[in-house]
Amino acid sequence: MNTLVSSPEVAKDKHQINLIDGCFTASEAQDILTPMIAKKINFHQIKRMSLFETDHSDSCASDRDRIVELEAAKIKAEDIFLQAKIEGKKVRMESVIQITLED
Repeated sequence: MNTLVSSPEVAKDKHQINLIDGCFTASEAQDILTPMIAKKINFHQIKRMSLFETDHSDSCASDRDRIVELEAAKIKAEDIFLQAKIEGKKVRMESVIQITLED
């Protein structure tokens, strides 16, 4: 469930979204997390291609590095979900997104 957290302590330019908060089967957790990681990988791949089209000398190192990190995270998550399936365990996941409006 997506929940927008607003409290007096949080400045008006800072926000939190409680994106994931629950206990899931390994398959459910995989169904939630895998597409999110894939979407982020795709975002950075498209960004790299777009930057390269406008500037062939741009190595897009930050996007390349982020893709590598995300691919490693995907493999790690798959290993965790497999372990949970094998051991018959549930997967507890929590994810709070911090959003700050900047000039």
